[in-house]
Amino acid sequence: MRALVTGAQGFVGPFLVQHLRSHGDEVIETDRTMGLDIGDPVGLAELFGATRAEVIYHLAGDADVGGSWTHPLETFRANAEGTLNVLQAAREAGAQRVVSISSADVYGKVSEDELP
Repeated sequence: MRALVTGAQGFVGPFLVQHLRSHGDEVIETDRTMGLDIGDPVGLAELFGATRAEVIYHLAGDADVGGSWTHPLETFRANAEGTLNVLQAAREAGAQRVVSISSADVYGKVSEDELP
């Protein structure tokens, strides 16, 4: 399978890339350090169209919870608008699936009795 990983050089990205390759997948790594800008819908559409990835693993974004309180607009742009751009570009490119990685912080404080 041909997989494209956004945020491939981030905290989780290298582990996912290694896992996919160990299972025989062809992996296209993308990251901000490689020129990927999830805030650029045209650039994403061109990249996704050119790579023809079957699955897009979306790990790119701003994971700094504390920073999100001091820079909420930048965090929103990276995480919400960036994800929307990834989803639209994936649809336009004909990707079969998008897997979006997130954090337990999206659930807020959860008491022990609420855990599965």
